[in-house]
Amino acid sequence: MIISLVRVSALLPGVSEEADKKKSQAKAKVYEKEYVRGSILDRNGNTIAFSQKPGGTRTYSHPYAFSNLVGYWSKIYGTYGVEKTMNDVLVHSDCGNRDQEKRGADVTLTIDAALQEQAYKDIKKYKGSVVVMNAKTGELMALASSPTFNVTEIEEKWKEINEKEGVFFSNAYQNPVAPGSVFKLVTSKEIIEAGIEKEEVEDTGSLKVNGQTIRNYGGKAYGSIAYREGFVKSSNVYFMNCALKLGGLRLYKTGKSFLLGEDISLDFATLHSNFDLKDYEDNIVATTAFGQGETLVTPLQMAMITQSIANDGEMLKPYLFKSVVNGKGKTTQEGKTEKLVKTMDVDTAEEIKEVMKEAGESYGLSEVGEQGYSIAAKTGTAERGDGTNNAWLVTFAPADDPQYIIVANRLKTTEIGKTLAPVVEDLYDTLFDHE
Repeated sequence: MIISLVRVSALLPGVSEEADKKKSQAKAKVYEKEYVRGSILDRNGNTIAFSQKPGGTRTYSHPYAFSNLVGYWSKIYGTYGVEKTMNDVLVHSDCGNRDQEKRGADVTLTIDAALQEQAYKDIKKYKGSVVVMNAKTGELMALASSPTFNVTEIEEKWKEINEKEGVFFSNAYQNPVAPGSVFKLVTSKEIIEAGIEKEEVEDTGSLKVNGQTIRNYGGKAYGSIAYREGFVKSSNVYFMNCALKLGGLRLYKTGKSFLLGEDISLDFATLHSNFDLKDYEDNIVATTAFGQGETLVTPLQMAMITQSIANDGEMLKPYLFKSVVNGKGKTTQEGKTEKLVKTMDVDTAEEIKEVMKEAGESYGLSEVGEQGYSIAAKTGTAERGDGTNNAWLVTFAPADDPQYIIVANRLKTTEIGKTLAPVVEDLYDTLFDHE
């Protein structure tokens, strides 16, 4: 009877997983004494993190820019970030000849270290993030977040670092927030697919819904407008009218087509978002149409939405790990381009691309690179309810043949989305001038 009980307990949910976890941790402790921990490299082979001897101090070449992405390895505090996600391969690998130095596998990221460093410098003075993604492949080229911390001080200043809010939480992919008007990319799909993009709406500057008066940003009124002008001028009234006309269920299905409200499992993290239209009450439908309501989304998922538009409706799965190479020099894992979902047809995507190009011109975004490429864009300024905003700028370039997606946001600010233009322009210049 006792034997039977022991066998049953081993099958209980979580019991075997916990046992496997402890076994893995025990093995890792042994390996750390025998193996030199593998290096973490950027897409160009530049070293981001390395060790020189088994159990030796970990050295980080970009102590601030990568700290909440690559994370740390510490004898005292364990692992975090990529160091944790890829610990099993970093800690040991097949090294072949017994006379060879025992080494863990080297992990190469899709990130460009110079671009990551530049993105961090552009945003380090405020709370926010930048995502740079290859529009054709899904490779993540920068995932910068602020605030951050000095990873080389993790053991000496552990208590002090932990007292700083948000440093272990990447605003680029772990912090869903209200998107504001960049969500109009989603509502745009609904409008175009319903075939009402040429119908005009009278914009008086506000709309009363269920007794609640909802206004355009700054209280501006745009008169009689259809889709293109409504998008470029970012008329909340226009988008609310269209969403109410088409109904909450249709808006909900449109949001779901972009995987909003779904958990999206990537090679380094799981993305979370909130998308809830309650019981399709008119005021929730209206505010959701321009990115307020109950919608919360990360910059990385906004980059995915933008990428699907730029890529003719095909959303690619973002990936961070380019390759894993063991101690024998053999590639054991390799990242690849993977289609995630079809969000819209080519004609709908083309219509949104054209209006984003027009919006980019209206914002006065500079041409970038030696070739003078134009940037297609949408701004967003989500009111937080405490007197501050979430400022957003989602973009792709070149506008006529999208190669890269850049999404930037700034949290708890009095600024508007357009003020992020210098950050985006700076990064595009770097991308195109080094092609």
